[in-house]
Amino acid sequence: MSENKDKPKYIEARYNTYLTWDLEQEGIDWDKVEDWGISRTSLIIYFKDGTEESYDQWSPSEVDYKHGMQEALVFNKDWEKVSNEGGD
Repeated sequence: MSENKDKPKYIEARYNTYLTWDLEQEGIDWDKVEDWGISRTSLIIYFKDGTEESYDQWSPSEVDYKHGMQEALVFNKDWEKVSNEGGD
């Protein structure tokens, strides 16, 4: 007997959040910046003198769990999406 593939097992909510780096607070002189990038929660600054610095930013308390939900998804036991209804 096959299991019901449409039977929900997991509900997952995705929230929107922002990470902010204050360049002045980090001591970054923008005139000396060649390029920059972001990897996960780190801002990487590539300076014109050939050096690079990484500035970590992580603040889970800034997630707006009251108003910041982007979507809710429902998955079966195999993590296949079965429904996107409900969650209001």
